Amino acid sequence: MPNQVPNKVRLFRITHRDNLADILVHGICNKHHPNANPNFVSIGNNDVIDKRIEHEVKIIDYGNVGEYVPFYFTPASVMLLNILTGYGVPKVMPEDIICMVSSVQTLSNCNNKYFFTDGQANTFITKHYADLKDLDKIDWQVINSKDFTKSNLDPDRLRRYQAEFLVYSHVPLTSIEGIVVYNESCSNFVKSELEKAGEIIPVHVSKKHYFNH
Repeated sequence: MPNQVPNKVRLFRITHRDNLADILVHGICNKHHPNANPNFVSIGNNDVIDKRIEHEVKIIDYGNVGEYVPFYFTPASVMLLNILTGYGVPKVMPEDIICMVSSVQTLSNCNNKYFFTDGQANTFITKHYADLKDLDKIDWQVINSKDFTKSNLDPDRLRRYQAEFLVYSHVPLTSIEGIVVYNESCSNFVKSELEKAGEIIPVHVSKKHYFNH
């Protein structure tokens, strides 16, 4: 089936490489977490981030979207392309961006409060789910195509492509299954940081994760 849920649902979160040292100590913290990095280097759209603080999760007693740590179901996210091109946000070079990789199977076990969406989380028509049985509500065909071009035939494609998996407040380092980087120089940097922290996480170089084939 074209929209069948993958056997292992991988998840991806990008961040500036200057945040890595803190992540290796505290894990990935939401900005409101007690251990949030005071020197966090943001590469996202701050206007969108601010709006998510006020946007309620459509599940009872789940608070607001901005209280969660978001991941995408594809490494080729719209946000990454915007950051690489400087579209609506400051441009960042690909070698300065690292991609933290996990999976639904892992993150659903690391925290008892999570939810996922069938599109961009802070959009009015997007639906929110807390039962993994509802993963089939995500448009896997669109996500796996890595094509988020809107058209008259499918004006909602962009929203569905940005489906998210969100974990409340904090993701422990033990839930990170791998780190993807753009080139060998960044790979050496990440490996050096891992060695200094005494951590072992696989590091992979993949330009295709950065819209570069």
